[in-house]
Amino acid sequence: MTSTILLLFTMFFVGCGNGTNQPSSETDAVNTNNITSTADMKAALESIAETGEMGSAAMGFRETLEGLKQSDAAKADKLLSDLDKLEASKSPAETKKIAKEMAGKL
Repeated sequence: MTSTILLLFTMFFVGCGNGTNQPSSETDAVNTNNITSTADMKAALESIAETGEMGSAAMGFRETLEGLKQSDAAKADKLLSDLDKLEASKSPAETKKIAKEMAGKL
């Protein structure tokens, strides 16, 4: 009897959850640092432009921009230059300004 209850208890808790780790929206992609497209990057930049805090939200930006070089090298080079400035920014106001400008270019 105890083993049956223990088995049911274990099955109940193991079965909880949605069973997926995939982001369900662009916002989730931003929150999990899953920047894999310019659309994800733009959403992340818009978030940074609102808060002025970059944190780890920019992870994947450089890789995304390197991929953009295949289709638009000039745009990618300009955004990579802006990314260097964004990463070096010292104040939230400067971070917001640069992120907003970058989002506008995407």
